[in-house]
Amino acid sequence: MIPISYDQRMEIPTLAHSPNFKYPVVLNDGLVIEAVYYGSGTLCISSQAGCALACPFCASGSQGLKRQLTAAEMQLQLEKLRQSGRDPRRLTISGIGEPLHNWENVRSFMVDRHKQGLGVSVTTTGVVIRYLEELINLAGNGVMISLHAARPEIHRQLIPNGPDFRLLCAEIERIYPLLSRRQRRKIGINYLLFSGVNDQKDDLLALQKLMQHWQDFTLHLLRYNPVAEMDFHSNPDKMDQWHDHLQEKGISVRRPNRWRNSAEGGCGTLFLRGLDRNEERNSA
Repeated sequence: MIPISYDQRMEIPTLAHSPNFKYPVVLNDGLVIEAVYYGSGTLCISSQAGCALACPFCASGSQGLKRQLTAAEMQLQLEKLRQSGRDPRRLTISGIGEPLHNWENVRSFMVDRHKQGLGVSVTTTGVVIRYLEELINLAGNGVMISLHAARPEIHRQLIPNGPDFRLLCAEIERIYPLLSRRQRRKIGINYLLFSGVNDQKDDLLALQKLMQHWQDFTLHLLRYNPVAEMDFHSNPDKMDQWHDHLQEKGISVRRPNRWRNSAEGGCGTLFLRGLDRNEERNSA
């Protein structure tokens, strides 16, 4: 295990600041990951230093995957927050990285937090399909599956190194009847709306058909928080139109809450930093 530490100079904002904030955690090898604390009481934890999925809209994977985080390094993100005087009510492994690409360490972290009575939810693309059922059964606070598309060709465009869309949907179909209704209601489907990419009429109808197969799941329509040098954005009018249409069709659908709409709370905005210093050290 790599020893862990953090730079005391990189402090968490004081309580006087916005209730939503990102904060850095410096690891012993010089890599700097980010976590997010939401004013709702949820701490969003990173599971990898970087990400291998290569989503073109996401800052977190813009430099590729550098390495896995240990369970201790995930715990470090929680401990640093606690040192600021805050103690989150909930944890979500939804920050930098794909949790199923680091499943052994993520599972270890989740089991330990469960023993301490702290519930954990997880956001995943479902990329390692064989782990999805185990994840759903372990994540007491639920699982968010980031599809961001309802058609295979758009899914591949948005998540180039993600799972095969048809195989993932087939696995969800297999798992669905094995779950209790209570478990199903804790599963969400994430759909970031991108103007001109996945927000056309064909996309809406395909998404409607998909969600009608999974009646107990909740669809989360998400607004994209802009990232520098990434040419993606969301149309708020389209968000409202889709929400109203899908709701009329009997689908459980939500728009982003005020915490997620914050510039400090959007999907794909966490950066891996400190690479220059690390790379210089490795080449010395």
